[in-house]
Amino acid sequence: MVNQIKSIPSWLQNALIRISKIHFWLIAGYAVYIIASDATALTTRDLVWQRWAMAGTMLIITTIVWFLARGETSNTNYYRLLIVLLVLTDIGLATFNVYTERGMASRGVALYALPIIISAVLLNRSAVFGTAALSTAAYTLACTRYFFVNFNEGYKAELYITLAFSSLLFFVLAASLYVVMREKLE
Repeated sequence: MVNQIKSIPSWLQNALIRISKIHFWLIAGYAVYIIASDATALTTRDLVWQRWAMAGTMLIITTIVWFLARGETSNTNYYRLLIVLLVLTDIGLATFNVYTERGMASRGVALYALPIIISAVLLNRSAVFGTAALSTAAYTLACTRYFFVNFNEGYKAELYITLAFSSLLFFVLAASLYVVMREKLE
């Protein structure tokens, strides 16, 4: 029993450090995306600044999580909380990109897969499906807000069909991950 208690925090710690390192690559890729969009004049100066602010926020949060994850503790909730912080940050990044890339027309919807996948590290069904639900709520909010602010950029039926299908995909991804998690736990 004692070995099991020590191994879970250690496993979560190692997973969190690896996830943080992956996030550094995500941020580097996002920076290249910002530079390419700006250099080719595909975005406004204001949007470029907002994207850099998002990249900076992601870098700060990821660095803090990475630094804190390197500390030794036997409290699994400590590492779980840090994972939840990264998941929420990723949902924020995805939502920001969906909204600034024309709502339902955005290809940024793929970014919602990242927090759903990361939540699977917690090996908790509620965490994975809860992340899918939060992603659905954030995606719906971003798309509907963009649609009603920029009303002539699509049809209402298209909006709701896109929201329903993308939300379904979030839950299909969560269910698929749960199948893998369940196999791992048994």
